[in-house]
Amino acid sequence: MSFHSLNSRGLLQLTPDEALFSLIRTGVPGTVMPAWGQTGGGPFTDEQLTQLVAFIRAWEPTAPEITPMANIADPVRGAAIFASTCFICHGENGRGADRAPALNDPARLKDFNDAWYRNTIAYGRPAKGMPTWGTVLSPAQINDLVALLAAWRQGQEVKALIPLERHLTSALFALRGFDSADVVYHLTAAQSQADNALAQDIQEVLNLLEARDWAGARARLIAILPKEEIGKALFETNCAPCPAAEGTGGLGPNLHANPFILSKSDEDLLAFILTGRKGTAMSGFEGVLTEEEVGYIITLLRTWQK
Repeated sequence: MSFHSLNSRGLLQLTPDEALFSLIRTGVPGTVMPAWGQTGGGPFTDEQLTQLVAFIRAWEPTAPEITPMANIADPVRGAAIFASTCFICHGENGRGADRAPALNDPARLKDFNDAWYRNTIAYGRPAKGMPTWGTVLSPAQINDLVALLAAWRQGQEVKALIPLERHLTSALFALRGFDSADVVYHLTAAQSQADNALAQDIQEVLNLLEARDWAGARARLIAILPKEEIGKALFETNCAPCPAAEGTGGLGPNLHANPFILSKSDEDLLAFILTGRKGTAMSGFEGVLTEEEVGYIITLLRTWQK
């Protein structure tokens, strides 16, 4: 995981206030950068975000020149991004679907160069139903997607390195949103990686989903998922920007062998996570996470105390 300096003259000169505002407001999916605007579930109003952008902009006159670390585009990373954001329209592995054409087609991909695809992803094609991804994905993520398309143009097979457990947790969260297409995709991908016993359990979830038994499918999926895995997915989505994705500390404290956590009961931690601590960046997650979801995070935190 890497962090980028905001106090960089090059970045501030090239990034308009509107882009800073949008990135802070909506966050960057697939990274530890969350949405800080209230419209995305964060704590800040648009007025507060505007003040924050003005504060960052005030650094520009004295900001140093900071050379960013080289970030080589990676088609494997691009495949993971595609599997989590693009497949619903363009089909699994880019083979096409009802909503959008196939992208994994060497002949079609040779019609345009990488720059065209980079701009198309960033700015979209509204008349064709292609949304703008430049305010959602970072430039590095877009470059990874372009690298994936370049590999497909050469007829290469690229597999996303997504762990089985991540597919299962993604399916669980898609179930919460009644998104059957995403659920089936992630369960099928997990089933292909599972041993015989787990593959049978996953098939039972698929059968319940086919019968439109959403509650049964969710309960069965929770039963086969380790609670700390659910907690890990929730933690990475909601908590990671401060203590880092592995809880080892960053903007926030190290949560491993943490005296505060060790001194509190599960009920104390539940109340603390939901209500937060006034006067600090810990604003609380009441209305964002349910008590059940916080319970999964607490299970994860307990594993870090051993």
